[in-house]
Amino acid sequence: MAVGHVVALLIPHGWSEAAGITEHTYRVTAVALGTVAGVCTLGGLAVLVCRRRTVGPVFSATTHNDKLMYVMLTLALVLGLTATADANIAGAGYDYRTTVSPWFRSIFSFRPDPALMSGLPLLSQLHVLSAPALFAVWPFTRLAHLLTAPLGYLTRPYIVYRSRDAQLGARPPRRGWERVR
Repeated sequence: MAVGHVVALLIPHGWSEAAGITEHTYRVTAVALGTVAGVCTLGGLAVLVCRRRTVGPVFSATTHNDKLMYVMLTLALVLGLTATADANIAGAGYDYRTTVSPWFRSIFSFRPDPALMSGLPLLSQLHVLSAPALFAVWPFTRLAHLLTAPLGYLTRPYIVYRSRDAQLGARPPRRGWERVR
């Protein structure tokens, strides 16, 4: 989903036209892929919350900030999916690439233009507002782990586990390794 948002918000409307992608093709592709990604993300979040609620040690490690983050993440996902369905599936469609995308890029150029957001449907406005709220709590929750990739696991040496019990182990010890007594 993050890749879809980056493409949608940061790549100007004219670039896709220059690449020969029609507005209809872009919209159908964006709505289809975005809906699938959103539903999959919502399903993954449901599995994550279910595990966090049913596994004792995981539940005991859950903080109030984590619970707040789950609510905010669910809200952002549901608002995004509902706004997509309302505008593009039930309605005639909404071209966010002429409003939200330029507004988003204007923030990064330090010249925000709130007029671009004034005609945005209410559900889309709420979805857009839910993102900065989620980003504000992000560093104080387990979402911060998204920013750390466990690349060290790829290059670390194997960990040798040895038992202190002579009865354990299905095969005899290898040469060079002595059992610890």
